[in-house]
Amino acid sequence: MVRFFHISETRKMLENVKRGSDLEVQRVHEVLNKIIDELMGRDDIMINLVDIRSFDEALFSHSVNVAILSVITGLELHFPQDQLRSLATGALLHDVGLLFCADEDHPKVGRDVLEKNGFEDSSVLLAVHHHHEWWNGAGYPGGLSGKDISRLARIIAVANTFDNMSANNKYPMEKVIEHIMAMSETQFDPQSARAFVQCVSFYPVGTRVELNTGSSGFVVETNRGFPTRPIVRIDQNLYGPLTPAIDVNLVEHPAYFIVRRVGDEERQGEADDT
Repeated sequence: MVRFFHISETRKMLENVKRGSDLEVQRVHEVLNKIIDELMGRDDIMINLVDIRSFDEALFSHSVNVAILSVITGLELHFPQDQLRSLATGALLHDVGLLFCADEDHPKVGRDVLEKNGFEDSSVLLAVHHHHEWWNGAGYPGGLSGKDISRLARIIAVANTFDNMSANNKYPMEKVIEHIMAMSETQFDPQSARAFVQCVSFYPVGTRVELNTGSSGFVVETNRGFPTRPIVRIDQNLYGPLTPAIDVNLVEHPAYFIVRRVGDEERQGEADDT
């Protein structure tokens, strides 16, 4: 599990900017280097979406979430270190314009803020400016389309939409993933959307789940590209415990699907009843 220690640092930076202080470029880079080092140190870069949604929904938390998700996607796309740093910077600061306005002008305002604070990396500036552009040209502020949109912004757009839709459990995680996949080639760059889905997981190994058949068991393996359809070791059905347990790959059995995660309290209750 990735642990995130960067929330308070990001909060301080954004609160200071809102109060009129300069954005501390070096401090931004320090936070981003911690995020990148932490993620690059993992053998398996698949990230648990449930963990990343465990924070409150303030702007600073959203900014960190989007940065983490964007870097994970960049790693999936084999970005070099310097490009990961630019991606993480643009993602962490993509909504800085919202500190000064709450409308469709915020991408341009955000870019202006960064330029005034000494950001010279054009890829970061474009990432902030373009993150609400759509692949089909229906976005804002410039109505850009396809590869005219900054590559970094195309990644940030996917991460930003995921985090906004899943905040406060506004939509079930499965619906959010389905939306991202469905909007590939419309709202999202297909390559970026595909890479995002490839490297996220909704049911990490060890999670106990219940299927639509009434059977239940533990997730024993995730399937890349199918975050809601892992391999489940079924150890109980409607009639009681199964011995031996049976591994079911939900990708190979489309009629089966997970209906809920079984919480720790329920598992403890099951143990007490035996």
